[in-house]
Amino acid sequence: MSAPQPDHSARRLGELMHRLRGLAGPSPEDLVDIDLPRHQLRALLIVTRHGPLSVSALAEATAASLASTSSLVERLVRSGHVRRETDMNDRRVVLLAPTEQGAASVDRLLSRYHARFDRLVEAMSPEGRAALEIGLTDMTRAAERLGLDPERGPRTDQDTHHGDHP
Repeated sequence: MSAPQPDHSARRLGELMHRLRGLAGPSPEDLVDIDLPRHQLRALLIVTRHGPLSVSALAEATAASLASTSSLVERLVRSGHVRRETDMNDRRVVLLAPTEQGAASVDRLLSRYHARFDRLVEAMSPEGRAALEIGLTDMTRAAERLGLDPERGPRTDQDTHHGDHP
């Protein structure tokens, strides 16, 4: 009896997802009027989607050190994309929130991304769209079974203090 063959489908799916991210993700043209390096843009997206949140929660979400995240936040504040706020539940905690400029930049970027993604999906065959929906639904359920929750976002200090889970 021969040894079972390794399942290469996970690797192949990962490669396809990586390629799709390159095809459907932000292009240089999308970023032309958003004058931020990608790591700052990623932080701004997190703050916009899950904020207000603390610097430590942002560091955790980006898997960066607290020191480098503090420097990144300072650059985002100076550029006018993020503002600091005092947590009304605990005045010792400083929270980050997007400014109008920051939210507008994210809105422009996401609008361009959604338009590109919509064009890609519309160009697919009906059978391909149906198969993709089935596969992505199954993958989402698997992620939930594994305890992965993309809607949860980063843990905030409020979660730690109050046990709340948005």
